[in-house]
Amino acid sequence: MSTLTKLAMISCKQAALLGAKASFNALSILEKIKLRMHTKVCVTCRDYQKNSEFIDEAVEKIIRQKEQQKHMLTQKQRDKIIEALR
Repeated sequence: MSTLTKLAMISCKQAALLGAKASFNALSILEKIKLRMHTKVCVTCRDYQKNSEFIDEAVEKIIRQKEQQKHMLTQKQRDKIIEALR
């Protein structure tokens, strides 16, 4: 293994931390390279990263749906407005 490869390779724990960091902040170029190299050779971490991204997207979708529901009137509120307009 070359010296550059040894420097760039990270453990699964480090890969998980970088993957989590990537969800909230932009990774540096070096961090992106390290994570990409690790997930190229580690199937478990690659699957973990895909699953984490799927969960993040699902949570964001649920949050957006909840926000939209906050702005909707209930049937009771609609009926009150209609009654007030009459």
